[in-house]
Amino acid sequence: MTISEPVRARYPLLSSAGFLWFWSADSVSMAGTYITALALQVLAVETLRASPIELGVLGAARWLPYLLFGLIAGVLVDRYRRRPVLVAADLVRAGLLALIPLSAATGVLSMPVLIAVVLVFGTVSLAYDAAHQSFLPTLVPPELLTPANARLEQSSAVAQTCGPVIGGWLVRIVGAPLAILVDAVSYLLSGLIVARLRVAERSDPPQDRNLRKELREGLRWVYGHRMLAPLAIASHGWFSARWCQRCTCSS
Repeated sequence: MTISEPVRARYPLLSSAGFLWFWSADSVSMAGTYITALALQVLAVETLRASPIELGVLGAARWLPYLLFGLIAGVLVDRYRRRPVLVAADLVRAGLLALIPLSAATGVLSMPVLIAVVLVFGTVSLAYDAAHQSFLPTLVPPELLTPANARLEQSSAVAQTCGPVIGGWLVRIVGAPLAILVDAVSYLLSGLIVARLRVAERSDPPQDRNLRKELREGLRWVYGHRMLAPLAIASHGWFSARWCQRCTCSS
C-alpha cells in the first residue's frame, strides 16, 4: 500500500520507514515493560512471600544502575554504533526475563535470584536508554526530530496507562511468571525489528578517547545548555523521587 503525496506532505514521518519500524519496536517493548513492573510485584508477594524490605530492594534494584553508572554509560555507548547496542540490549533483556518463569517452573526462583536478575536487567536497560536517545537522529532529519520524539512520548504515555491494565489481566489469566514471559517476547520482537533497520552510523575508535575528559566535557556541555540543564535537573529529581519511594516502601 502506497501513501499518497498529500498524506506524506501532512504527515512527513510516514515517509520514514525506518522511524515507523523503530516506533513500532519501541511501543511493543514499552508496553511489555509496564506489564512486567506489575507482574514482578505480584510474583514477589504471592509466590515468594517477600517482606516489605525485600520489595523495596527489588524496586530499587531496577534503578540502582542508573545512579551508579549513568554518566559512564553515556560516554561508553557514545563510542559505538547505536543499533547493535539497542539490538543486543533487547535480546539480553529478553533472555533475562525468560529466566524468571524458567526459574519458577524449576523451583529455583527466590528473592535473591529475582533481585539479581532485575539488577542486571536495569544495567542493560541503562545501556539501551543511552543508545536510544541518540539513535533517533540517524532515522529522521533534524526538522522531524520534534514530531518524532512526540510520537515516542505518546506511545510511552499510552503504555504507562494501558500496560498495568493488560498486566493485571495477564496475571489473573496466566499467572505472574507467564505474564513476565510476554514481556520477554516483546523485547525479542523489538530487537528483531531494530536489527532489520538499515542506517548509516559511524563510531570513533575507543582507543583514541579519554573517559575522564569526555565525562567533564559532557557535564560542562549539558549543564551549560539553557534547555538541557533544566531537563537534566528535572530528571535527577524524578529518579531521586523514585528512589526515595522505593526506600520508603521498604521501611
